[in-house]
Amino acid sequence: MLKKTMISGMILAFIVLVGCSGEHNEEQAHGNEGNTNIVSRCPDAEISWVDILMINGIKYEGEDEGLSEGETLEKGEQIGEVKFRLAGNACSNHQTKNGDAAFLPVGTEIYKLVGYDTNFRVVAENKVYQVKENKKAKTISELLDIKGKVSKMSIESDHDGSHISDFAEQETLDFIEDFLSLEYIDMDKVNKETSDRRVFLRIHLNDGSSFRIVYWLDGNALSLGAFGTEKMKNIVKNKIDL
Repeated sequence: MLKKTMISGMILAFIVLVGCSGEHNEEQAHGNEGNTNIVSRCPDAEISWVDILMINGIKYEGEDEGLSEGETLEKGEQIGEVKFRLAGNACSNHQTKNGDAAFLPVGTEIYKLVGYDTNFRVVAENKVYQVKENKKAKTISELLDIKGKVSKMSIESDHDGSHISDFAEQETLDFIEDFLSLEYIDMDKVNKETSDRRVFLRIHLNDGSSFRIVYWLDGNALSLGAFGTEKMKNIVKNKIDL
């Protein structure tokens, strides 16, 4: 009986040590900025990463091709650099930290994008990354630096992303006015109100760049982390019911 207990204890200890070793090795890799000589058991699963980076407590995303369209990018001062590449290195339980990036190589320099607040957009490897999460923002206007910079809005297919129609100028002005005044909230609350009835909206900026937001009409919820006003909802409903 004592022998069985000792064996069970040894097996449990081995499992715990292996698990801790994986976490420790990932932290070693993070601290050594991608040193390939370090033996790591991460990644521990097949992970489909989104093209993100994090700097100064803000998560940015570069998935939308419209972000880098338009005028030639003008980089400002350097605000940081990539310290850890997630793809191929991070474990499934990794908590994103400043200096992390999904695909950018370690050492990639991150710059301010001239014309925009760094809390909204940054540039890395000649690609624009736009804020995905900023816990310090209280409203959409604090999250998105687009006041006075919107040229138009359009509706896209939620099947293939193709263009369907443009908003009238006054519709765009009315929508954006309410949109920027919205409270920025936790996405967990928004996710509870999502449904299959969604509308893809694209916001076009004066410099030729653009980005997509998703509007779930049934819950009056927006993908950035906000609930719309009745005016916004009616503007969109009128467009898709035409």
